[in-house]
Amino acid sequence: MKLMCELMEDVEMLIEKDEHDKKEYFIKGVFLQAEQKNRNGRVYPLSTMQKEVDRYSKQYIDTNRAFGELGHPDGPTINLERVSHMVKELKQDGPNFVGKAKIMETPYGKIVKNLIDEGAKLGVSSRGMGSLKTLGGSQVVQDDFHLATAGDIVAAVSYTHLRAHETPEHLVWR
Repeated sequence: MKLMCELMEDVEMLIEKDEHDKKEYFIKGVFLQAEQKNRNGRVYPLSTMQKEVDRYSKQYIDTNRAFGELGHPDGPTINLERVSHMVKELKQDGPNFVGKAKIMETPYGKIVKNLIDEGAKLGVSSRGMGSLKTLGGSQVVQDDFHLATAGDIVAAVSYTHLRAHETPEHLVWR
C-alpha cells in the first residue's frame, strides 16, 4: 500500500461566536474529490470514496475522533500531540466531499487560530493508504483505499518546499 496525500486549497476560514460570545474557528471547503484526475495523476472512483467516507464518518466523525494535524506527517497515524482540529462534518456534493473542521484549543490549534487571525491562506490535505492501478494514463485508486484523516491543515505547498523524500507525484493540485 502507498501513502497518498491530496491537497485542497479552496477552503474558507470561518470565525463564529458560541452562546457565550466566544470566538470559535473553523475551516470549511472541499476536503476530498472523486472522479477527476488530479495533478499527480490519481483518480479516486466515486464508489471507493463514498464507501471510505461512510466508514470514516461512522468510526471517527460520529464518535468525535476525526482529528487532523497542523502540517503533514510522514505516515498515516494521527499524533495526538500535533492535533489542531477535529472534523465535524463531511458531506457529499456530487463528486466532492465538503468538510467542516473545528479548530481546537490545543497548542497546534492555537497556532492555526493565530494564522487565521493574521490572514494566512491555508489548505487541507487528506491522508490515506491504498493501492493504485494504471489505467489509460491515470493511477486509479483501488477499493482497498483507507482514509486516515480527511484533512490536515497545511500551507499552500509548492514543489520547492517538498520534504526530501517526496516527489511531486505525492501531491495533488486542484
